[in-house]
Amino acid sequence: MKIVETARKWVIDRMGLGRLAESLLYRRVAKSPWYQGDGTALLLLVGVQVVTGAFMTLIYSTSPDRAFQSVEYITRIQPMGWFIRGLHYWSAGITMVMLAVHLFRQIMLAGYKSPREGTWFVGLGLMVGLVVMSFTGYVLRWDERAVYAIRVALNMFYRVPWIGEELVLLVQGGPSLSSHTLSRFYSVHVVFTPMLLVALVGYHLYLVVLYGTTSMLERQGPVHSAEHQKELYGEQKESEQLGEPFFPKTMADTGIMALAVFLVPLAFTLVIGPRELGTQANLTSVAFPAEEWWYAWYSGLIALFPGWLAPIFFVAFPAGILLLLVLLPLLDRGPYRGYKHRPVFATAALLAFASILFLSDLRARSPWTAWPSNDPPPVPHGIKLTAEVEKGRQLFVKYGCNSCHAVAGFGRKVGPDLAGHDRSLSADEIQGFILRPPAHSSMPSYEGRMSKEDLERVTSFVHVTQALFHAK
Repeated sequence: MKIVETARKWVIDRMGLGRLAESLLYRRVAKSPWYQGDGTALLLLVGVQVVTGAFMTLIYSTSPDRAFQSVEYITRIQPMGWFIRGLHYWSAGITMVMLAVHLFRQIMLAGYKSPREGTWFVGLGLMVGLVVMSFTGYVLRWDERAVYAIRVALNMFYRVPWIGEELVLLVQGGPSLSSHTLSRFYSVHVVFTPMLLVALVGYHLYLVVLYGTTSMLERQGPVHSAEHQKELYGEQKESEQLGEPFFPKTMADTGIMALAVFLVPLAFTLVIGPRELGTQANLTSVAFPAEEWWYAWYSGLIALFPGWLAPIFFVAFPAGILLLLVLLPLLDRGPYRGYKHRPVFATAALLAFASILFLSDLRARSPWTAWPSNDPPPVPHGIKLTAEVEKGRQLFVKYGCNSCHAVAGFGRKVGPDLAGHDRSLSADEIQGFILRPPAHSSMPSYEGRMSKEDLERVTSFVHVTQALFHAK
């Protein structure tokens, strides 16, 4: 095996692998807790998306007429296509979760303080790139959710001062949504943003190798300058008790967490499968489907604002948050880095993270949204409905009435509670509202869409519910 050994040494020498391994792998670093593997987990998830995305590009079509069908083919016909697309989808969602975890951990441990300001700024660039990737990715499905997402994005760009219209034309590829729109989103998702991410990931890793991560000695007391930080970090990494070799110790510890995180999208893929496609995109109609779950918190936040302020806040909030994150190294000028010594910043980070969870839950339960439901309104205990009224109760679901209207407090509250009027409406009044809703109402007219028999049955059900409510 002398020939093999000689060849190995030749390759290592000629390719410069020895110096590379010495600089990256065989170096000492400060010991870090297991949860600092969130960065490694992010890197693994992005890698999974690159691999699965590359496989999908072999079949995906950028033609608006065939894009939706190509995704359907990947999901339902292509062998293992469901697995590839599902792993891509769930990895993208968990990436957004881990991105938030990584961001808030860096704020908690002041990962933006000297000499790591550059690491922080490059990391923010990576954050923006990953958000762009997550958005442009689900647009490529070209279903009604994709078109709605594009319209939301265009509305945001349009409200940018001075250059809004130009941004819309640039993103849209013309005066209206067309094949150029899909091609541009595909190029951004598959070419431009990945190129940017590769450069930023490489530079970010270089800065992490150069300056390390926030060490235990840095967290315990004040750090007065960049030189002081380097001295403390050097002292810890050379210590037998506080330092360790990056390979294999640190790589193994962070790798275990990364693998554990990867098992989450893998399990979701195997148990749930890929995201169900919506209705094929129709550029001439307007649909209002739900956003992807990792954007739910933002939708819940916007819903808390009055209608006149929401469009302004919709644009100003992300810009303001990004500006705040960029300015953090200037705002947090104290010598301490551990969260115990920085209660204001640590508390703000925890509250922000908790707010995201709360708003996501609020959006999932949002009473202001007409979520489709197959559950008819409940019948009070001890009450037996006639056959005609029961048919009306079932038709109440068939025509989507329960998606907006509650009955005696049960159900969605988008429209008025049908049992909550001050008086019982007559059958003519109920039918008039169903067939010809008020002009200011967002309720669609059912004139020509509901047969006379179905109209009478729904009316009888509504009339009975009002009678039961007012009899209490």
